[in-house]
This record gives sequence, C-alpha cells and structure tokens, in this order.
Amino acid sequence: MNPDTYAKLYGPGHPARPAPRRRETGVAVVAGVLWAVALSLLGCLGFLALWAEADSGPTEGITLRWVPICLAIAAVPIGLLCTPAVRRLSVQARALVTGLAICAIAVGLVVWAA
Repeated sequence: MNPDTYAKLYGPGHPARPAPRRRETGVAVVAGVLWAVALSLLGCLGFLALWAEADSGPTEGITLRWVPICLAIAAVPIGLLCTPAVRRLSVQARALVTGLAICAIAVGLVVWAA
C-alpha cells in the first residue's frame, strides 16, 4: 500500500469512528420470544399427541402419520422466507415475520386441540 494512502486513511486528520449501532435489538428480542413460545407450544403439543396416539393402540405407524404434519408446519416459515418481500428485510425483521407466522400456527393448533 502506498504510504500516502495509508496516511490519508488512518492519519491524525481522520480519527477512527466506530460504525453506528443499529437499533434492532428490541425486534430481535421479540422475535426470540415468539420463536420460544411457538417451539415450546409445538413441542408440548407434539408430545401430548404422540403420547395419546401411543396410548390408543399399536404404535407401528405413528411416525408415518405425523411426518407430513410436521413437514407442513415447517414449510410455512421456509416458504415465507423465500418470498421476495421478506428476503429484502433485515435478519431481525425476517425472524420476527417468521416467528409471527409460526406462533400463529402453534396457537391455532393448541386451540384446535383443546
């Protein structure tokens, strides 16, 4: 590197300034809470459903019946992430949007099961 270029970039005339912090920590916290609630609801609901299924009789086809349901639930946030409007958002906003979608699905399944 040319010494003059280095002096212009990092010399005493140009003090180093840290990059401004982005203020999206609140969005990330809300997204994390939504994902935690959704995953805990889906985990508890899946446990109770498998327990009820195993209690009702033979257990040979339990996984074959529940795999399509789990794949459908997982396809919603993945499909949402593939849309161009969501791909343009920041990472925290994407997590919030998909967290809202999966939380709505989880709450709907719990209400339906109750």
